[in-house]
Amino acid sequence: MNELARIEATTEIAPLTDQVHSLLLDSVAKISDQWIEQLKIVRENTITLENQILSCVTKTKSDITTLHSLGTQVAEEARRGQEVCRQLSDSIEKIATP
Repeated sequence: MNELARIEATTEIAPLTDQVHSLLLDSVAKISDQWIEQLKIVRENTITLENQILSCVTKTKSDITTLHSLGTQVAEEARRGQEVCRQLSDSIEKIATP
């Protein structure tokens, strides 16, 4: 206990001067401002990326809808083509049959 008292007695703690205190506060404020600025940049980049994704999804949905419509038209045309071929075949068969 005696040694602890000696250490405490010989250790002087000087209070911060007003200038050092102000510099510390300014430094913390600058760091905070820089972090916030970086977060704003990340937020802006995230919004830009979100808009790009939404645009891409919208175009993909539109392309899928267009492809579906084309597929429906192709299937309809194929059915019509089969019917025409069947009718022509029937007509040719009637001609070829004596």
